[in-house]
Amino acid sequence: MIPFSYFSVIVPVYNGAENIDTCLTALINQDYPKDKYEIVVVNDGSTDNTAEIVSRYPIRLINLNTNKGRIVARNVGAEAAKYETLVFNDVRVIPERQLLSKISKLKYQPLLPDVDDYDGSKCGFKRFFYLLRCKIYAPYYPLSATLKEIRITAKNFDRTAKGTTNLICDKSLWLKCQPQVVSKSTSDDTLILRKMVEYCPILKTTAVSVKYHQRTSPRDVILHTFERGPRFADYYLHPGGRYYLTYLISWLLVSFVVLGLIIDPSVALISGAGFLFLVFAGVIMYFMQNLRDILVLATCLPVVAGAFGLGILKWQIAQIVKTLRSV
Repeated sequence: MIPFSYFSVIVPVYNGAENIDTCLTALINQDYPKDKYEIVVVNDGSTDNTAEIVSRYPIRLINLNTNKGRIVARNVGAEAAKYETLVFNDVRVIPERQLLSKISKLKYQPLLPDVDDYDGSKCGFKRFFYLLRCKIYAPYYPLSATLKEIRITAKNFDRTAKGTTNLICDKSLWLKCQPQVVSKSTSDDTLILRKMVEYCPILKTTAVSVKYHQRTSPRDVILHTFERGPRFADYYLHPGGRYYLTYLISWLLVSFVVLGLIIDPSVALISGAGFLFLVFAGVIMYFMQNLRDILVLATCLPVVAGAFGLGILKWQIAQIVKTLRSV
C-alpha cells in the first residue's frame, strides 16, 4: 500500500452512546475515496447501547467482553487494522470533512491536528478549561493564535498541549511506543507520545483540524477529572517529572498542617484557612483574563481541584500498597 493513501480509522469507545452517532457520521462522510479507508470501532465493554448504535453503520465493530481501558482498546484496533497508516479518533472528536484528504497531502507522521475545544463560552467548565490551557501551555495554546504549526520534541514536550484524541501515525511506530506497564491508570497518551518524539518530531498543525465535544455537566467533569488524576501522576509526579518538586512541597505542607492540628488545633485551623484562601486567590489571579473570569474560576476550581486531587491520592495509595507488597 502507498503510505498516506490508505487509512485505518480506529475509534475506541466506552459508553459513548451520546456522541458515537455524530462521530461516525463525520467519519463515514469523509471527502475521500471510500475504498481507501476503513473505520474500526472497538467497543470497550460498554454498558449502554453503544454497540447497538454502531451496528447500524457500515464499519467494522470489535466488541470486548469487559472494560479493559482505552490503551487496550486502541491496541486491539491497531492490531486489527488492514492498513499501515492509523488514524486514532476518540468518540468525542468530530473530524472535519477533509481530514483524510489533508492528511494524504501532508504526508507526514506522527501528526496531531489542531483541536478546536473552545467555542467562546464566557462561563462554565468550557471557559474554565480554556483558561487553564492558555496558561499551562503558553505560548503554544491556542495554536492558531500564536503560530500555524509546531514540531513537538523532547525539549518542548511538557509545555505543549498534546494527546491521542486524534492522532495519525504509522502502525509499526504506534506498536513499538507502547508503555511497558499497561493498566487503566497508566498515562498512556503521554508515555506513548513521549516515546514517539525519540524517533521523530510530532507535527501539530492547523492545516488539519478536529472539533472536540467538551464535557460540561458537573457529573461528567468530576468523573473524568478523577480518572485523569492517576494518569497525570503516573507521568508527571515521578522523580524527575515536571511537577514532582511541587508535589513534594504539597505533602510537606500537609504534614505541617497535621502537626499543627496536634499541637494547637485552633491556631492551625485559622492559619490553614488563611493560607488556603491566599493560594485560592493567587490561583484565580494567575489564570484569569478578565474580571468575569473570577466567578468562573471561583466556582469551577474547587470542583476540578477536588476531583483531580482525589484521583492523585488514589494513585499515591496504590503506589504505597505496591511498595508494601514488594517488601
